[in-house]
Amino acid sequence: MNRRPRSVAFVAWGAVAGRSAEIAESLGGRAYTLFPPSDRRRPNVFMRYIIGSVLTILYLAREDPTAVIVTNPPAVLALIGLGWTKLRGVPFALDSHPGAFGRQGDNISARLLRLHRFVARHATVTLVTADQWADMVQTWGGRGLVVHEAPGFWECVRKHPRSAGVRIRALLVARFAGDEPVEAAVGAAALVPEIDLLVTGRLEDSPPGLVASAPPNVSFVGFLAAAEYQNLVSEVDIVVALTSEPTSVMRAAYEAVYACKPLVISNWPLCRELFPSAVAVANNASAIATGLRSAAGDIEGLEQLSLSARAVQIDRWMSQLSALRAALGLP
Repeated sequence: MNRRPRSVAFVAWGAVAGRSAEIAESLGGRAYTLFPPSDRRRPNVFMRYIIGSVLTILYLAREDPTAVIVTNPPAVLALIGLGWTKLRGVPFALDSHPGAFGRQGDNISARLLRLHRFVARHATVTLVTADQWADMVQTWGGRGLVVHEAPGFWECVRKHPRSAGVRIRALLVARFAGDEPVEAAVGAAALVPEIDLLVTGRLEDSPPGLVASAPPNVSFVGFLAAAEYQNLVSEVDIVVALTSEPTSVMRAAYEAVYACKPLVISNWPLCRELFPSAVAVANNASAIATGLRSAAGDIEGLEQLSLSARAVQIDRWMSQLSALRAALGLP
């Protein structure tokens, strides 16, 4: 049997598969994702660690990659990646989300910060969302590199001119994580009854009483497969991506820009820097409602800005990809 050529492997546990797949593809490699969020019941944490460890080791043994990238958290995956790459003598990269530094309410990662420090110090490079995390990794004796989201299969979709009388639809991209002000956004919808708000995410993860108390212009669409999500983004008028974590870079915001969609974001300095054409709002119902109404009133103007915003974002990604290739010693 002919074996597939060796390449970069990006292994993720529990993360949305898009980031790992798109970065791996950009590097000419493959992604291996276990336990992504879905409507199906997942094993408990203890079983995920056991199953994930066994399957990851088997995958790495079968693929024998030329370099390995792993998501962090969880820390156990970071240890597996470090151990394997040291054994095989190949480059190793951590993809450390802000939660890995103990942010976004991740108390487990906060307690395991010394382990994170150890792995980052011995990794070839640690991918982060913001310069402050790159600086922290540097103080640990490691190398930090800001790497955001690849374009993937997103294409520019512009709908206008709109038909008269058609209601504006905004999509709040959420997973009901601890850093997502979903309740404030749903409260904002009650203040703008002329706009329909669609909310993604597994309903069983939503705050108690949120669905039952939502106004009639709010629809909960559940967790969507990648193709369904991409279709929905192409159909709505506005994408809303909010976070209470100042160093988070919302994947949904990147996707909205790649799709040339008007965007509403949280009013953090990093968000404003990365998405200057978006409408920035505070994370409270009144401010979000004002932002939604502002975006709805200037959809055509925001769409006119979207092409240049997309070009800037692609240039940024190409620069980050070049730096990542160099860090991993790839051609």
